Amino acid sequence: MAADDPRERAEQRTLLMPRRDQGSELRPGHQLQEFIVERLLGVGGYSCVYLARDTRLDRKVALKEYLPATLAARGPDGLVAARLPRFEEFYNKGLQGFLNEARLLGSFDHPSLVKVYRFWAEAGTAYMVMPYYEGITLKKWLADLGAPPSERWLRDLADPMMTALSAMHAQRCYHRDVAPDNILMLYDRKAPGSYLEQKPRPVLLDFGAARRVIGDATQQLTAILKSGYSPVEQYEGEESLRQGAWTDVYALCAVLYTAVTGKPPGSSVARAVRDDVVPAMVAGQGRYSASFLAAIDAGLRVRPEQRPQSMQALRELMDAPVLAAAPAPAAPAAASAPAAAGSRTALWAGGAVAAAALAAGAYFLAR
Repeated sequence: MAADDPRERAEQRTLLMPRRDQGSELRPGHQLQEFIVERLLGVGGYSCVYLARDTRLDRKVALKEYLPATLAARGPDGLVAARLPRFEEFYNKGLQGFLNEARLLGSFDHPSLVKVYRFWAEAGTAYMVMPYYEGITLKKWLADLGAPPSERWLRDLADPMMTALSAMHAQRCYHRDVAPDNILMLYDRKAPGSYLEQKPRPVLLDFGAARRVIGDATQQLTAILKSGYSPVEQYEGEESLRQGAWTDVYALCAVLYTAVTGKPPGSSVARAVRDDVVPAMVAGQGRYSASFLAAIDAGLRVRPEQRPQSMQALRELMDAPVLAAAPAPAAPAAASAPAAAGSRTALWAGGAVAAAALAAGAYFLAR
């Protein structure tokens, strides 16, 4: 199809239309396998999430559909396909990434990792079924709180997060998208008092396996990376700075820094040029323990090799006592005398020069 073909231009105009104008989402009442869609819960960059009912077990579930708005759309026949032929390769890679993500999530069993009951491919796309969690994101939780939380609360938040991420890292899997809007806070709606007073029960959401491929396809990598939470090696790409457990260490420490200071640290790319971020040791002094703040600062170091290399190392830093800087060792007595004499000589010479300068100034003033 030629570049100036009117059909190509029409397709490109369609590509720019919002998803809600395309009607690509599944309608309430639509049935997939034993699941009936009840309503749309949310639309992301590469998927839709629906509230659905499991007719076999009579329970609510979250049904996630792979549907990247910029690459694909649902046709009149119900099949999902790439909008343009040149998008097919990226769409298919993203689809495989979505299935890999579902398979990986299904292999974990941790209360702070979202569980996948089942997944399958159908009608040109793919689906995964997860528990329907009732909660709010950590981002909204902190906004509703309106003040920095206590250290005890933050440690209760960080502990299950570090345990969950360690379980992932043991399988050589890295989240790469830990941020306040990707942490769901569960709470007991029947408990007395405000939900803000409850002990945190975090659940880590999206792995983002498919989004990397889509970002490459649409050249919108900055929209996928989260400024303030993505370390520099994610901007550089896997071919330059290697990603690993330390990548998630940075993101988790950025989340804790945000909770302590009220705002995220600056972009890691900007920090690599000029680091203006106020250390947590300074921003949180007097409100949090020195070891807790020092661990956050260590995890936020720009260079990957300078950070704690695992969640266990980060945990140990949080619990380690921070020692005061040791005084510089005294010089041997034999060597101190000449040095002192040299210092006295230098001071005398400097005084003589200063006196001469003053005398010269007085002479010129007198003239």
